[in-house]
Amino acid sequence: MTAVAATAVPSVTAEHQLALSRAAERIAPTWPLDRWIAVNPWWGLRDLPIDRAEALLARRGGGRLTLAPEAYRQAWERGRIRPEELRAAIALSNASLDEAALLASLERHQAAPRVLASAWELAGEDTAPTTDDAFEAVAECCAGYFDHHQQRWERDTTTPLYAWWQDQSRHDRRLSTTQRRRVAMLPDDASAARELLLAELALPPEALEALAHILLLRVNGWASWCQGLAWHTPHAATHAGIDQLLVILLAWEWLGLAELEAARRARWAAQWEATPAPADRDHEALWCWQAALELGYQRRLAATLATPTAPHPAPSVQAAFCIDVRSEPLRRHLEAAWEEVTTQGVAGFFGMPITHSSAGPERDLPRLPGLLAPRYRTAEAPPLAPLHRRRHRREASRQGVRHAKYHALSTFTLVETTGLAWAWKLIRDSRRRPATTPSPTPLEGPFHAVGGEPLTTAERVELARGLLDALAPGGDAAPLLVLVGHDSASDNNPHHAGLTCGACGGQGGGLNARLAARLLNDPEVRHGLAARGAGLPEGTHVLAATHCTLTDRVTLHDTDAVPAALTPLLARFAQALEEAGQANREARAAALDVAAEDDETRLAALARRGGDWSQPRPEWGLANNAALLLAPRAASRGRDLEGRVFLHEYHPERDPDGHTLEALMSAPMLVANWINLQYYASTADHQRHGAGNKLLHSVVGGHLGVIEGNSPQLRIGLPMQSLHDGNDWRHEPLRLTVVVDAPRERIEGVLARQPDVARLVDHRWLWLCRLTEAGLERYTAGGWRPLD
Repeated sequence: MTAVAATAVPSVTAEHQLALSRAAERIAPTWPLDRWIAVNPWWGLRDLPIDRAEALLARRGGGRLTLAPEAYRQAWERGRIRPEELRAAIALSNASLDEAALLASLERHQAAPRVLASAWELAGEDTAPTTDDAFEAVAECCAGYFDHHQQRWERDTTTPLYAWWQDQSRHDRRLSTTQRRRVAMLPDDASAARELLLAELALPPEALEALAHILLLRVNGWASWCQGLAWHTPHAATHAGIDQLLVILLAWEWLGLAELEAARRARWAAQWEATPAPADRDHEALWCWQAALELGYQRRLAATLATPTAPHPAPSVQAAFCIDVRSEPLRRHLEAAWEEVTTQGVAGFFGMPITHSSAGPERDLPRLPGLLAPRYRTAEAPPLAPLHRRRHRREASRQGVRHAKYHALSTFTLVETTGLAWAWKLIRDSRRRPATTPSPTPLEGPFHAVGGEPLTTAERVELARGLLDALAPGGDAAPLLVLVGHDSASDNNPHHAGLTCGACGGQGGGLNARLAARLLNDPEVRHGLAARGAGLPEGTHVLAATHCTLTDRVTLHDTDAVPAALTPLLARFAQALEEAGQANREARAAALDVAAEDDETRLAALARRGGDWSQPRPEWGLANNAALLLAPRAASRGRDLEGRVFLHEYHPERDPDGHTLEALMSAPMLVANWINLQYYASTADHQRHGAGNKLLHSVVGGHLGVIEGNSPQLRIGLPMQSLHDGNDWRHEPLRLTVVVDAPRERIEGVLARQPDVARLVDHRWLWLCRLTEAGLERYTAGGWRPLD
């Protein structure tokens, strides 16, 4: 490999640029900790069938999508997978295997696939640390560049990522003098450097795409962060996105290639021409085992949904909960506690696409699904000015201590002079006190996100109408309609937002519920809705509430505005909520290892889990999620779905044109898929797609993400403690089963119009089923087939 010269380099074709773009698109985005959402880490591979995607990742060193053979063996021996389910999986996949061959495959050693190698990995065959040095250097560069909170030396925020790396490389002692000189000779502009590097590497487009993907996978956490900027911080992606990171990785590959002797350089070039080996029988067998595991769950789900239930009276209260799987058992217990309550499932941001400004130094946070952009803004009301000042003073004090700790003159004196002063805090925090939930504060807004103007009456009516369309109460709205958001509470937990919500930027839904309730109770909005034929009955009052998923207590908000005529109804509903919370706490206690003889003790123990700064498992979050049901509540009411199903209200008879179903399959269904495969990936291949051990975490940049131990690699996904109780997994990795109550042609119409939805279904990233009077039928390449 020649050194960079001042002469012109061969032109790079458009196909080369497209190859780099395709490689970058293979990387899924990630969000910051305080705006955390669950992400399907294989989103960029949805254009491939799931087994082919796994083969591609295996060849490029990116892990596996099936479980280890031992997991399937245990499921078989415990009866979790039955012979009939194994035979059904064989038939469904058209595998050339039988039961004996599948069992034998679990006993054989699974040969490691032949993996494509970067130049640094070839160079490190004799000296293993070399590879780590190369990719850890890139990770350290990203950690330094993106940290705007913890580092002592502030960088120029207008400097692009590539230019910053090039400047920092002058002082990188992992590079030899010659290598540092070569980096300095690269163009300062990332685009010009990319052109030169592609010409120097001299790979055809197909090989270049594979190389670029390999390099990104080696720093997958930081690659995901850079990719995520285009999703949640677009203005930063232009100078710090994945394209900039890819130029740095190509430069490192160029440096590594120059270090290879002729034989290894020839191996590096030859590997791109090798034809990938077809999937072997063991690979095919593991996918049959995974399908059998999922078919077993689908059979149990079908049997549960087929269980007859008794009719119930017209509701006095309708309670709309988030589709979050943790809402399902509480809804079931609530309806059992009082049969005059009917619950509904809806997206937990309640149709309010807002970002919220708190009183204090905290930055504005979106409160809507991460795949959407906020259109409106709300703020805490002006009477909170004293609180605003207190929060600013508290944060200023914390920053003062942070800066003092790193000052050269205080390095050896700060602890000695202030240690005793901080002893009280250590003692206080060591006491297991209940986690506190902030009280609701007065709200202003909504305002337009741009310009800050209040919404007109027509705009507020349209916003309210969107929510009512999702709730679909029709003319049967009860006197009391309650919007129940959810939240969680835990201390000293960087992944707290992931327990709060898996979709809405890690923010609780109580504020959205309050805003939506105020909107639906507004007389002007009511009048506008009635004029459009979409209003609520005159006597219906809308109330907001928040369900704490840690303690299962539901807090009712703004009850002083409830009309006096509805006070007895409100009191009875509050009693039913208390009874439901008690029943749900009792059911959850064993899984959290909470032993208590009465509910008061049990409630106190759960609250202490959230306030205990040393508790790595305050709750299990959305672990064990497995299905999404788009159907009327009547299809699931009274059935025990084990807290594993996302429930969204859908009435097929009210949606003849299929517009509502299309919105549900292209939004809530995609969100559920992201949550489901985030948990699946973090369990099936935790080393690559999980966040590691909470006990070893250090937060990067205040809210950016976590690293584990001394490694600078950004860890994405879920921590081990969110999935494993120390003895066994608490999440069973199954692909999402989506069950829809709609005619076949309506579902197929959505697939025809929504390519991303069709890819997920056709390529087996999820299962699509239809609810019929005879049971469930599954969508397959050959058409709809009965589940049995």
